[in-house]
Amino acid sequence: MIMNKLYKEIKALFLDIDGTFFDHQTNQILPSSIQAIHQAQKNGYKVALCSGRPLKMAQELCVFKDILWDGFIGSAGNTVYDHHLNLIQKNGFTDEELQTIFTIASQKHLCLYVNGNHAFLTEDDPKAKAILANFHVQIPKEIRSWNVQDNVEMISLFEGYDYDYSDFLCIPSLQLQKSSGCIVDLIKKGINKYTGIRSMMHFWNFHEHDYMAFGDSLNDKDMLQNATLAIAMENGDPALFPYADFICGPSYQDSIEKTLKQFQFI
Repeated sequence: MIMNKLYKEIKALFLDIDGTFFDHQTNQILPSSIQAIHQAQKNGYKVALCSGRPLKMAQELCVFKDILWDGFIGSAGNTVYDHHLNLIQKNGFTDEELQTIFTIASQKHLCLYVNGNHAFLTEDDPKAKAILANFHVQIPKEIRSWNVQDNVEMISLFEGYDYDYSDFLCIPSLQLQKSSGCIVDLIKKGINKYTGIRSMMHFWNFHEHDYMAFGDSLNDKDMLQNATLAIAMENGDPALFPYADFICGPSYQDSIEKTLKQFQFI
């Protein structure tokens, strides 16, 4: 395939982690994907991870082992880090908003998974633990409520997409974000993976849309919609496919490498 003239404006590549760069069927990052990222960086492209996972949770996987990423965007755009993992930007809830979130969850007996400087669950919920284990997330030993000393970067619920979470919408700055599987994240309104990418692109002095992105879940929608070249994984949520320019193979095959070769980035 001859590279489209528009694609020549691309300066950076962003990859989701779960179900995209990291495959949960085989519990690994494919060697071909690692080699492809190295080659893309040698070819002059900035390459960063853009995940729903906060940094602490991403570090539970092996995604930082063999690659020096040019940046990391965590918590679905809430946090942005440079190549040294120094924090560039953070968008979080106020203490008052957090108190309201945890009070509502307690009243409705909803289990929250919280990650930041500490990871904990607010209820001893077997279903939540099983879902976290399915995504190779370390199960928190702490079962407790929030306190003001907690640095909160991620709040997730596990009741599925059909559950009525509307009580949380009494917080004007809060929005519900469908994530992977049945997980719903509570995030700041107006924050998503694309806003994190925009901050990262500005940090690199690039135009905010001059990037290529790979994703598989609905929390990748904004990231794909605003990319010059948007790639959805075949194993991903079909509801994401309309927002992609191209559907590549699944995460358990050499799909990232093949796609980067097909579009002449490596």
